Amino acid sequence: MKARAIPDLEPDVDLAQAARRIVGVRAEELFALAPAALDRDNAEALHDLRIAAKRLRYVLELIGFCLPTIAAEAETRARQLQTLIGEIHDHDVLLARIGEPREKGMQRLSERLNSRREALYGEFRALWRAIEASGLRERIVVATGYSPNGAVSRA
Repeated sequence: MKARAIPDLEPDVDLAQAARRIVGVRAEELFALAPAALDRDNAEALHDLRIAAKRLRYVLELIGFCLPTIAAEAETRARQLQTLIGEIHDHDVLLARIGEPREKGMQRLSERLNSRREALYGEFRALWRAIEASGLRERIVVATGYSPNGAVSRA
């Protein structure tokens, strides 16, 4: 998944303004990917969401101090998503390598991996519901001036 370009990001833009733009775009990437990732069988969309969480987290680690009202919470949530989805992805990779197991031991391993993946996926859905319920997306829009329709405040 290629990262979105940051609109109006020029060398003469002050750091606080640049931070709002970058965080706004990276956060919107994350939230835009969520509906597809909430499809339990869409491993690619879930992986893309993990990459978006990673990008947002790393940006916040660098310039989050410019957005003190939401940076810590957004960084924590991005880290939680990245970690949890990474565990799910590890299970997806292992299950793909196992394929359709023929021997009993591999069948049991596959069943255990599937069961654990389902539990992790349930944790992901619960985490996402908590993120949505917290209003984080809306607070990021307020803090950054970047709205979901792509409009960027010149402030």
